[in-house]
Amino acid sequence: MGKERGRGRGRRNFQSKPYNKHNWRGQKKEHSKHSNGQSQSVNRVPQQKCTLLENQVGITEFTNADIAGFTGILKSRFSDFHVNEIDTDGHVLQLNDLSVPKAEIEPVDPVVLDEWREKLAPIIDKEMWQQIADLSTAKYDNKSEQKVDINVSNLTKQERTLIHHLVKQLYRNKLVSKTIEQPANQQVEEQKIIRIAKPKPGRSDSRWSFPHDFVSFLVHKVNMDTSEVASTIANRLTLHPSQVNYCGTKDKRAKTTQRFCIKRRTPEAIANAARGIGNVFIGNFSFRPETLKLGDLKGNRFRIALRHITHPREHIEQALESLKERGFINYYGLQRFGNSASVPTHEVGVALLKRDYKLACELILKPRDNDLEFMRAIREAWWENRDSAAAAAMFHGNKFIEKKLLDGLATYGENDYAAALRRIPRNMLLLYPHAYQSLIFNRIASRRIREFGLKLIPGDLVYVEEENGQQVQAPEETVPSAGTDEIIEDVLEGVGDSPLEEESIFKRKVRPLTDEDIAGGKYKLSDVVLPLPGYDITYPSNECGAWYEEMLAEVGLTSEQLRHKEKTYALGGAYRKLLIQTDDLKWSFRRYSTHEDTLIASDWEQLKNIEVTPEPPESENCYTALLLEFTLPTAVYATMLLRELFKQDTSTATQMQLEKEEINKKLAQEVPTIEAKAQPQPI
Repeated sequence: MGKERGRGRGRRNFQSKPYNKHNWRGQKKEHSKHSNGQSQSVNRVPQQKCTLLENQVGITEFTNADIAGFTGILKSRFSDFHVNEIDTDGHVLQLNDLSVPKAEIEPVDPVVLDEWREKLAPIIDKEMWQQIADLSTAKYDNKSEQKVDINVSNLTKQERTLIHHLVKQLYRNKLVSKTIEQPANQQVEEQKIIRIAKPKPGRSDSRWSFPHDFVSFLVHKVNMDTSEVASTIANRLTLHPSQVNYCGTKDKRAKTTQRFCIKRRTPEAIANAARGIGNVFIGNFSFRPETLKLGDLKGNRFRIALRHITHPREHIEQALESLKERGFINYYGLQRFGNSASVPTHEVGVALLKRDYKLACELILKPRDNDLEFMRAIREAWWENRDSAAAAAMFHGNKFIEKKLLDGLATYGENDYAAALRRIPRNMLLLYPHAYQSLIFNRIASRRIREFGLKLIPGDLVYVEEENGQQVQAPEETVPSAGTDEIIEDVLEGVGDSPLEEESIFKRKVRPLTDEDIAGGKYKLSDVVLPLPGYDITYPSNECGAWYEEMLAEVGLTSEQLRHKEKTYALGGAYRKLLIQTDDLKWSFRRYSTHEDTLIASDWEQLKNIEVTPEPPESENCYTALLLEFTLPTAVYATMLLRELFKQDTSTATQMQLEKEEINKKLAQEVPTIEAKAQPQPI
């Protein structure tokens, strides 16, 4: 019996098929057969049924529609998409130093130490020094008080500091010292003492010994969310996630490098906290006097591999040259609007702006057909029963917006929607009205290009120049983007809380172009900015200006109504460039044999001298990839640059369908070759 059980344990109950290189995204889950002949699926994931497409969020035009696009698969693997942050000094951040700095005690000359001891002789005599020396060599005992107290009530701060320095120099981490104020009692008056004690194992002097309070370091992550990395490190350091600072979130399905910053946690503690987090590597430690803030970067450097390139190289290079010359429309990408066409993010934003908080809550919690199984069950339970406490209890963890909203409804009452929404962090709530702003921007940009092309027209807005000739660029309300940054910046929040007779400073950051400006040839379309709608913004003084109020009216809003009574939802407005130029765009072609080939070396691979997959010799069975390298400013979407090349939708659903078609084409080409080889050869 025992042998039979042992022999059967671990056996597979299905016939495993050989690995199919063309099903490179991962083999389909096998189904275990049961006696009734039915098959039961394992780890079933619902199919994406209602994915948002570009034309549904106003993305319709191109800077050069006359040049046909080509097929290239984006993010065939997450290792095909690399993002490196560019700091405010213009340096591309790269992980290349894994050393962990430690606080070093700068040694003092022994002659100077003797002078210090002599100076302190009236306070610390030879007998007391011997007690301190004995304490330093004693074994730690948590059951007894291992300390030497020195009365320093009559000493100056300088003299007390000298004692601390002397103990640190003589005994390093064997002893720690601190100044304690002892309150007066019946026996003694109030006094100050320096207590020299034996530290607990693993602990030493807790005083900060690094150049600045803030520890800065680079994080190289693979296929992970920035917020997930930050939360994990924070949890291991017993910090709140908000105490782990970064400039913006980077794309999840990619290999990315960015700077993090934490206050008064040693590099060693940070390195230990990051150790064990899969696919996360940290290094390049430094120290800074101030923390990092959202938006503290100049841009991002992208390295991207587009697979399954089938068009002639001449045609592709023509499209690349056109992109380099004309740039691309600075649309907000699909990531800005969520992944559901049935409940796009901007619809929630409209409900919030119209103060319809019930509708906003219902839209956030409404079931949708592209949910993961667990989320679908929670949404459906709430939708049918309206029992927020029961639905909230179905969650594991507290990171989801839906969980926070359900907790709010359970706490404040099922009908107090406004209060429940306040349980959602403010930066998350802002995503909804900002998404509506982004939709208006996209629609205005498309109509501007469609009706007027790439020419300048009087009334177009540009940034005002200062006396030095530099343009004054007002900050944008920036938003989550593909491989770039998630930055929620309330540019004008609070401005206009009381009526102002004069124009705001922000309105004066831009001016309209005149006929003379255009005739002078000084400006081009890449200088033009379009507003994001708001209550404190300058609109173009041409036909485009009227379009804003027309589009707001479609949902029953006006610019003045964006001056919301709830400060969180008030939209002052912002400016955003209409076009983005890509002067530093570089490209190359390379062959590869399988879909698992690594085409771009990440920071970690370069650091460890791990080479990319060698390029195979040219043959019929090879695939071609296009490698791109370029820099974009913050809050600009790399997918919109690629869309200008492809001349087609860049949504995940479209890309997966294209990829499937290209693989099937390749297989169809290979079948005749295989059959020909299988034919018997004449003798």
